[in-house]
Amino acid sequence: MNESTLLEQYKALIGDVGNIGMRYATANRFYLSIVSAVVGVVAFTESGKLFEQVDLVLIVIVSAFAIVVCHIWTKTLQFYEGLFGVKLHLLGEMEKELAFPAYSREFQLMQERGIRPLIENEIWVPRILRGFFAAIAAAAVVLMFAEG
Repeated sequence: MNESTLLEQYKALIGDVGNIGMRYATANRFYLSIVSAVVGVVAFTESGKLFEQVDLVLIVIVSAFAIVVCHIWTKTLQFYEGLFGVKLHLLGEMEKELAFPAYSREFQLMQERGIRPLIENEIWVPRILRGFFAAIAAAAVVLMFAEG
């Protein structure tokens, strides 16, 4: 393959990584908005009620829905983490034929400085929310059995 063709493919791959980054950010906003809307609906529906008057079945159903959304959100983040990894690996392979391996060097410098990819932290958001909703659902179930 000639250097001109390689450079054009390299540029196209960099553009693809940028597009994937935008889709990744959009997906995060989508899942966060769903979870926020679910919490908002429950808070609005149950506002002003004493704890004993709260519809526990509704709380369990909404929590279960939120748990499923958070699970799918986690799987989506894992997909993007893998996709970014593959794309950056391909860039690294291509850079072996180019004058300066910018992405490979950037990755090496980040590792040397102990900088971890941001997605490793971001993936904890849906995991923590899933645990939060599981705790709410469990508490509601316990209260339902205590009442019944």
